[in-house]
Amino acid sequence: MVGSAANRNQPGEDEVVLRPPECPSREEWERIVQGPIEIPTEPPAPPRWPQFSLGDLMILMVGVAAGLAGGSWMPTDLFAAILGLATLIGLLIVSWRPPESHVGRVIWASFVVAYFIAVLAAVFHRPPGAG
Repeated sequence: MVGSAANRNQPGEDEVVLRPPECPSREEWERIVQGPIEIPTEPPAPPRWPQFSLGDLMILMVGVAAGLAGGSWMPTDLFAAILGLATLIGLLIVSWRPPESHVGRVIWASFVVAYFIAVLAAVFHRPPGAG
C-alpha cells in the first residue's frame, strides 16, 4: 500500500517541507498601503463659505414662491399672520428636535424665508385701486 498510514509516518520521499512565504504578510501589506500613521496636530479648518447645490437653491426658491403666492390665495396680512404662527410652532419643534440632515435644514430655512417674504409682501402690498 503506497498511501497507507505507515508509509506517511516514515521519513523519506513522501515528507512535505513548507518553505517560508515569499510575499509580505497581511500586516506588512497594511503598513505599506496605509503608510505611517500620522496624528494631526489640529483639526482642519471648516470651509469659509457654506456650499449649496442647485437642489438647495430650488428648495429655497419654493419657499420664496410660497411666500409671494400666499397673497393671491388670501389677504397678504392674513397669510403673513398664519405663516407666522406656523413658523413659531415650527421653531418650537426645531428647537426641541433640530433637523439633522442638510436637506432638512434647507427645508426649514426655506420655510423661514417664506415667512419673511410673506411679511415683506404684506408690508409693501398696495390694495387694489390705491394709486
